Amino acid sequence: MEIQQARRPRHLLPPDLENLSGFEAALAAGWSPDPRRAGDQAYVRGELQRLRQDRSRFLDDLIADGRRRAGSGPPPLTIRLFWIWDGEFCGSISLRFRACNEELPPEVSGHVGYSVVPWKQRNGHATNALSLLLAVAAKEGLDRLTVLCNEDNDASRRVIERNGGELFMRGPHPSDRPDQIKLYFWLKPGAAG
Repeated sequence: MEIQQARRPRHLLPPDLENLSGFEAALAAGWSPDPRRAGDQAYVRGELQRLRQDRSRFLDDLIADGRRRAGSGPPPLTIRLFWIWDGEFCGSISLRFRACNEELPPEVSGHVGYSVVPWKQRNGHATNALSLLLAVAAKEGLDRLTVLCNEDNDASRRVIERNGGELFMRGPHPSDRPDQIKLYFWLKPGAAG
């Protein structure tokens, strides 16, 4: 007889100093908050060193008052960053958008980016986090999101499809290597269920 562990409620938590130690522990274990830099230990060590030198500054750089603005030309790009949380740090997810505009700068690989720490993967954390982020996108007034994953990333594809993602294109993206084929999905905030 298999005994199932009780699942802790999951939610999205704005990054804060109080819970930064969970993010720090994940970096120390080798996790990269940028999926394209997974396995890049020099990058992870550099981030960990920056965090440990000045925790407050690291957090300020990470969230910039909860909305980091980057990119060129108006309207500016807004990035809403959240930590995936089930009582402890599980990973991060972000929503990238321009107010009243579906278009993204060419260097931005879709409206959503996420990364779950390896020891929390395959437990529904990414699927749940994306569902919660769709509610945030709906509150921001976004009607349609573009979400990408690598063609060979079956787990990420399932996360997107479980949240109502509709495949509309296959091909490279300017933010990645030209030989890295991406799957492009539409997601409609408020439509997942």
